[in-house]
Amino acid sequence: MRALPYRRSRATAIGATAFLLLALPFLVLGVFFLRQMARMDLRCEPRAPCVLTRSSWLGEEEVGRYAPEDILRVGVDRSRSRRSGAAPIFRPQLETTSGDQPLAFQWTQDEAEATAFADTVQRYLTGPRTDSLTVFRDDRRASLRVGGAFTGVGLAVLALSLWLFSRTLAHRKAERAAAR
Repeated sequence: MRALPYRRSRATAIGATAFLLLALPFLVLGVFFLRQMARMDLRCEPRAPCVLTRSSWLGEEEVGRYAPEDILRVGVDRSRSRRSGAAPIFRPQLETTSGDQPLAFQWTQDEAEATAFADTVQRYLTGPRTDSLTVFRDDRRASLRVGGAFTGVGLAVLALSLWLFSRTLAHRKAERAAAR
């Protein structure tokens, strides 16, 4: 059996392909985390419906438009883990005729913070509504850290893959020149 001659271009091509395949999951996960809709905005105008939107670092979408008569109340949702001794967690929530809508992406352990947020919105809705109201809860910081880290690693590995691909082309060119 005859052994194949060693070719540097083949070895660097395999390395470039391997690093490209390694970069893809990092890039996909980075975009996934950066697209988490972790900022919730509620905007209410005096004679217009309230608009609830959520946004990420890469986009924004409208959750719904709610006329004042469609909003039943603003409350705090409480959740308790099934584990014994687990602390309760809280999240402000908009209760409408079409269902409940959370006003925060992440739950908090601080009940006073969630209640204060809900009370601000409830006071506006029960008041004369002569001014506009804009409140938001921005929980995108965690998704930026994780998504940025995954994207950064993915881009670094992709750059390494492209560098190996350029070395593959240089090796092939040298091999062709040596074969002549």
